[in-house]
Amino acid sequence: MSKFNIIKLDAIGSTNDWLKDKFFNGNCSDGDVIWVMNQTAGKGQRSKVWTSEAGKNLTFSMFKHFPTLPTNQSFLINCAVTLGIVKALEKFGIPKLKIKWPNDILSANKKIGGVLIENFIKGNEFNGTIIGVGINVNQESFDGLPYASSVILEAHTNFDLNQVLVEVLNMLSNYIEILNKLGGMNLLSDFEKNMYKKGELSEFKSGEEIFEGKIIGVSKEGSILIEKSPTEILRYANGEIEMIY
Repeated sequence: MSKFNIIKLDAIGSTNDWLKDKFFNGNCSDGDVIWVMNQTAGKGQRSKVWTSEAGKNLTFSMFKHFPTLPTNQSFLINCAVTLGIVKALEKFGIPKLKIKWPNDILSANKKIGGVLIENFIKGNEFNGTIIGVGINVNQESFDGLPYASSVILEAHTNFDLNQVLVEVLNMLSNYIEILNKLGGMNLLSDFEKNMYKKGELSEFKSGEEIFEGKIIGVSKEGSILIEKSPTEILRYANGEIEMIY
């Protein structure tokens, strides 16, 4: 854990916003982690709200540098982070873990976690990256969220948040090291192997159109590749399409 500078707080609005303010003030260092027990204004992808019961779940953000990664390969950061979370949760016996493109963590077809990554680019280089992680750990009720679940609901045991944090950070460190040292294209292949419903006929919505297709993979830029027919492969960036459960 020496690779990280962990700051633990009782309650703030958003861990990503807290680190962002620190970064803009010139006070962020590689490995800074802000961990909060009650996140009152958590964020998800596309301005969605991430709600979390106080003291029950793991919500933290990490600041990292990626000095050698080309900016057009930023999706590899997402691959490293989501794979790290999956591998950490596997160690706790969480069943049927998958990554729902681009960055939701599922267990037994229900969402137990998510990632929000914000990159700051200067010229042609990453100036810094904030990685926000939310994992439902010991929360047992999700009113109005039929596809939400938690570690305790899937594994049927209570977990120590500190222990989960340590394991997740260790696995994130391992996968980020792979990305920085090896370039990370093997991470894209591993991401595809862990994709939710890859190769299965699924229903999608893009704009007003609803159609069926099969996920066949992702591009190195992070676009999802969907086979609509044997002769038609569609490519969508994040925000352009959603899978219908």
